[in-house]
Amino acid sequence: MKIDTKDIVKQSELFALNVAQQIAGITVKPFFEISFHSSEFRDKASLKEHLHKIPKNKHPLIYVIEVQSSKKIKVLLGHFEKFHCENKRKTKSVDRVNLSKYNKTLSKTLYVGSSTTDFKARIKNHFGTESTRVYSLHLCRWDNLLDYDLKISAFEVISQSEQTVERFIVEILEQHFWDKLRPIFGKRSGL
Repeated sequence: MKIDTKDIVKQSELFALNVAQQIAGITVKPFFEISFHSSEFRDKASLKEHLHKIPKNKHPLIYVIEVQSSKKIKVLLGHFEKFHCENKRKTKSVDRVNLSKYNKTLSKTLYVGSSTTDFKARIKNHFGTESTRVYSLHLCRWDNLLDYDLKISAFEVISQSEQTVERFIVEILEQHFWDKLRPIFGKRSGL
């Protein structure tokens, strides 16, 4: 088999230059910052009353979820570790909750993520009021009714040319947020 490796390298270089041009034409700007008390997302009914806090977005978002008190983080993580041990013994796709990766970092940031479609649905998953099959925080499933406050900060990813920003471009930007904040949960984007 003969492969033109020089052409592969040249095509890769052109691809990378195109990506760099796309990123150069993007603005990332704060979109909103909101707080949720843990009592506001204990169940679907409670959350439904408070979802109006999240504005509708028309651009992709990168979001950061933080716990407001460092004392509460330690208690929250204690609850998580106990739940995680029990959850690992359950059967995948039957009764196990698909939890975000636990990084065991010392950070105020719980999670960094992105959304190109339905941001409210993603937040519902993180709060734990939706399906357990989606990998998310699922907070209300393991926080043991702890009294705490979360802050969600979202940033819009806007193309100056009004073109749709491709998912992998959003993931490149998300990786840099992730690297800077070192969240307790989640993984770097899959690039």
